[in-house]
Amino acid sequence: MKAIESALEPITGYLISISRNTVNGWYEMEVGIPKGWVFNENKEIKCEVISEPEGGKIIKISPKNSKTVIDDLVLFVEIIIETNAKIAEKEKEFTNKMEEMKGVLEKEAKKFYEELDELKENSFKNLNANFEKSMRGEDTEEKKRHRRTKAEIEAERLANSTTTSTDGATNLQQSVNVSETN
Repeated sequence: MKAIESALEPITGYLISISRNTVNGWYEMEVGIPKGWVFNENKEIKCEVISEPEGGKIIKISPKNSKTVIDDLVLFVEIIIETNAKIAEKEKEFTNKMEEMKGVLEKEAKKFYEELDELKENSFKNLNANFEKSMRGEDTEEKKRHRRTKAEIEAERLANSTTTSTDGATNLQQSVNVSETN
């Protein structure tokens, strides 16, 4: 490989042409880059878009002063390539991470809805089973102990009123006895 080719090798896939600006006495380069790539000029090197064919851009890279040499232009194109490669890698990492998170979230949502459906289905099964038991009289022993008939309720009411009457009469008798002794 010749010295010029080895110097231009890092930008070979992007380099379109190198030309000499005879008015200013320096070299300029035309490079093709993908449409979404970013670039910017600096104090030493100027960048301008020449055309935007489908899928990319053709940019002209030229010095802003006579101190800038062709090696600086090649290095500048390398920086554009490396920067956009880093950006693409970051975007890929982010996309992969988002896909991973999306998968985890989908699994959690699926689990949640399965649990929710199971809860809906089983809740009504259990409630209906309990309701049916109570309708058939299949109560527990505790409920049987607390359930009373009308006759039992009436008997209890009468017993309470008799006790009250008896207690009231006893209290009245005691009051009379106390007042007689005084």
